[in-house]
Amino acid sequence: MARRDVPPGRSRGIHAWISAALVVFGLTMLAALAAQSFSSQRLIEHRFWADLLASLSADQVARVEQGQGASLPQRGLVRSWYLAEGGSTLPDPAYLADLPAGYYSTESGFFGSFQSLDDFPGESSFHARVADLPHGRLVTTLDIQALEDQQNHDSLLSTGWAVVFAVLIAGVIGWLHANLVRPVRDLAERMQAIDPSDTAARLPTTYPREEIQVIAQASNAHLERVAQFIARERSLLDQASHEFRTPIAVIAGAADVLGQMPLPEASRPVLGRIEHAVADLSETMVALLYLAREPDPATEPADVTVLHELLPRLARDHEHLLHGKPARLELGELVPTFIAVPEAIVRIAVSNLLRNAIESTEAGYVEIALSEGVVTVADSGSGFDPVEAARRYRDSLRQAAPVRGQGLGLFLIGRICDRFGWTLAIEPGGLSGTRARLDVTASVITP
Repeated sequence: MARRDVPPGRSRGIHAWISAALVVFGLTMLAALAAQSFSSQRLIEHRFWADLLASLSADQVARVEQGQGASLPQRGLVRSWYLAEGGSTLPDPAYLADLPAGYYSTESGFFGSFQSLDDFPGESSFHARVADLPHGRLVTTLDIQALEDQQNHDSLLSTGWAVVFAVLIAGVIGWLHANLVRPVRDLAERMQAIDPSDTAARLPTTYPREEIQVIAQASNAHLERVAQFIARERSLLDQASHEFRTPIAVIAGAADVLGQMPLPEASRPVLGRIEHAVADLSETMVALLYLAREPDPATEPADVTVLHELLPRLARDHEHLLHGKPARLELGELVPTFIAVPEAIVRIAVSNLLRNAIESTEAGYVEIALSEGVVTVADSGSGFDPVEAARRYRDSLRQAAPVRGQGLGLFLIGRICDRFGWTLAIEPGGLSGTRARLDVTASVITP
C-alpha cells in the first residue's frame, strides 16, 4: 500500500480557514450583541435620570413649601410623598421612608449613579430620590418598568439572534465538511487505494459536486497517460530482455567452447576475464529486469537464498581481483541465515561491496562476515570520506537512473535496499580501511 507522506509544518486546508473565519465572525457578532445589551443597561442607569429626579424633587419641594404637600402626585410615572415629622404618610414602597437621603434604583449596579435596591422586593422597576427637608422628608420615584420591559425584550431578541447565528455558522461548517472536505478525502483515499499493478483502475466521477468531478476526471486522464507509458515501458523491457539475453548466451557459449579448445596459456587469463564479464553482465541483466517489475507476492515464486553458503562462493569468485596484490580475502563468522530473496539479487549487492573493498585495498585484507542478519565487508585499504560516501548513497536512492560516470554499483544497491527494506551503512573501519554493513534482517526467514 502506498505510504502517505505528510510534510511537517504544512498549512491548514481551506475548510479549516473558512471555519475559523466563521467562528471569528460569530464571536464578533456575539461581542457586538453583548456590547449592545451593556449599552442599553447603561442608558437605564445614566446620570440623566438622577438629574431628572433632582429637578422633579425641586419642583415638589417648592410645592411643599407652599403648603401643597398633601396634593403631591402619587400615581403615574412620577410619584412623590411628603413625610412630615410625626405624620402617618408612607411612600410606595414603604421601605423608602427609612432610607438615608440619596438616589436609589432597582436597576443599579454598574455605573454608580444610583444605589442598588436589589435586596428589596418591588412590583415594578423604578428610580427614587430621598431628600431631607427642615420638617420632614420628600420621596420621589420615577417608574421605568416600560424601559425595563423593552430592555428585556431587546436582550431576548439579541439572544435569539445569537442562537440563529450559531446555528447558521454550524450549518455552514457542516455543509462545507459534507460537500467539500469529505468528498476530497474520499477521492484521496480512493487514489491511494489504487493498486499500481492494476493499470485499468480509475476513480469514480459520480460525485455530486462539479469541482470534485473535475478533479476526478483530471486524475483519470493522468492515470490513463501513466498506464500507456507503463505499457510502452513493459513492451520495451520485454523486447530488450530478449535482445540482450540472446547475445549474452552466444558469448557465454562461445567462451565455453573456447575453454575446451587447446589454446595458448597466454590466452587463458583473457578467456577468464571474458567469462567473468559475461557472468557479471548476465547477473546485472537479471537484477535490472527483476527490479524493473512491480513486486507481486501472489505470483512471484518464493526464492530462498542460503546466505551463509553463498558468501564463501562469492569470496572465491572475487579472489582473482587480488592477483598481484599483497592482500588476502578472509572469511569471518558466518552464522547460518536464510533469506527470501533471489540469489542473483544477493550476488549483485554483495559483489558490489566486495569489488569496492578490493579496489581500495592495495595491501592487507578484505574480510566478509555474517551475523544477526548483517553482512559485513571490511577492508584495510586507504579509507574514505564517510560524509561523501553517505551523500553519494543518498543521491543514488533519489535517482530513477544511475548518474552518468558513476556506474551501476551504488544505484543497484540503493534500488535493491529500497525494494526489500534493507539498509546499507558505510563507516570508517578503525585506524584504516572501510566497513560496509548490509542489514538484510527484513528478508530473513526465521525457523
